[in-house]
Amino acid sequence: MSVPLVRTLVLYFAVICAVRLMGKRQLGEMDPAELVVTILVSDLAAVPMQDLGIPLFFGLVPIAALVTLEVLLSILSLKSRFFRRLLNGQPAIIIRKGQLDLSKLRQLRLTTEDLVVALRKQSVASVSDVKYGVIEPDGSLTIVLYPQQQPVTAEMLSLSPKDTGLPLVVISDGQLVERSLGLLRLDRDAVVNRLRNRGLRPEEVFLMTLDDCGNMFVQKKEGA
Repeated sequence: MSVPLVRTLVLYFAVICAVRLMGKRQLGEMDPAELVVTILVSDLAAVPMQDLGIPLFFGLVPIAALVTLEVLLSILSLKSRFFRRLLNGQPAIIIRKGQLDLSKLRQLRLTTEDLVVALRKQSVASVSDVKYGVIEPDGSLTIVLYPQQQPVTAEMLSLSPKDTGLPLVVISDGQLVERSLGLLRLDRDAVVNRLRNRGLRPEEVFLMTLDDCGNMFVQKKEGA
């Protein structure tokens, strides 16, 4: 019983390392080569995990080879624009000035229903509101709206809203996050003093976020 468990754990950590080495893209943002490698790695890991007669080494070597190949292809893609287009494809414009490019839709095998759903997900009610619509190499839809359809910004209204930064988790479930304090160049006393002004202690806080502009969010623990 211990042998299958050890093999499973080894392959589990091997797949985690493989995915980490390939980068931090989300599954929906993978290019074709990354998606293929991910599928193959999972299949290769499953075979020695299920069949104890296959040496564990026979599963780890192909995984390492695929990850190495993926890393090399990524480097080549960075160096060569031609190779990047050959490997990943290139964007395709499917909407021009509020009109669908029917030939592109047929070429990409996209239905009008698929397109309407993608537009709804971006809160776009009509194709006529879109000046340009582009299918990216990862399959996502990018749109450029006509100026009159774009969301109103503070600049358009000549407003000067309060500046904001990147909020970092300073306290999580009553525990101070030292890494966030270092990034914000704060010490523990500075955080404690901010909480004291609100009548709180760190151990009473479920979540506290803080950005480099001084904006703070605090939520107490239940019952605190």
